[in-house]
Amino acid sequence: MYRIIPLQVAEIMAPLGVVAMFGDMQKLLVAPVFVFYLEGGDKKILVDAGVNAPDSSGTVHGFPIMGGGEQGLRQALAQVGVQPEEVDFLILTHLHFDHCAMLPLFRRARIVVQEKEWRTAHNPVPIARAVYERELFATLERMNLVLVNGDCEIAPGVKVLLLPGHTQGMQGVAVDTGQGRFVLAGDLLYSYYNLDPSLSSFKDLRGNEIAVLPRPDLPFLPPAVHIDLSDWYASCWKAVAQAGGRERVIPGHDPAVAGKVFGE
Repeated sequence: MYRIIPLQVAEIMAPLGVVAMFGDMQKLLVAPVFVFYLEGGDKKILVDAGVNAPDSSGTVHGFPIMGGGEQGLRQALAQVGVQPEEVDFLILTHLHFDHCAMLPLFRRARIVVQEKEWRTAHNPVPIARAVYERELFATLERMNLVLVNGDCEIAPGVKVLLLPGHTQGMQGVAVDTGQGRFVLAGDLLYSYYNLDPSLSSFKDLRGNEIAVLPRPDLPFLPPAVHIDLSDWYASCWKAVAQAGGRERVIPGHDPAVAGKVFGE
């Protein structure tokens, strides 16, 4: 059985309208960039590979960033006593710029990517070209890349799930713990507001109260960045079914996840 340990590698500032479709693009919030360490098996397993440190403008891909880069990743992994070079399996939920920036550090890892994500990252739909920075994942061709098709067991108690919608080859990770199965949803769900649209507010990473429009008429509320909403809704239902309940689905960038350990 595993414990899921979110490790913050950076902070990113983004408009509410990125977190939630049709949200206020003038209202800014600060959110974490995570990697997730799966503790408890005989292999060291990490989910995602962080974001670059900001350039001289203080941004990455136009978003203000604090932390990140090699230092941010190493400091995060040091909290669980692991170095990137020791990781056995690196699972990439997708290949956007804030999830695969530190790949060269994982020299001995088997790196798991959905084949559909690999193909579409090299030839994305035009609106998605900017969020795929090919130089970040080109190095995978010279590494221990494992391309999978659909749902696949990576190790006993750890299974990747094809969850398209945010990207065409998005994958989540189902993890068996002492408290049941949890699903790391990656950027299928940025926040708990995407998972529970009845919420009227949430707190960002700085503790600011972010008011949102409750949508109790919706089962899930999409983030602004998506490829296919039909796929997205189907993937949300799949994630909930695999987890056995919404309370065991973990969104990819929610500040409420910071500092928690799931499955204890």
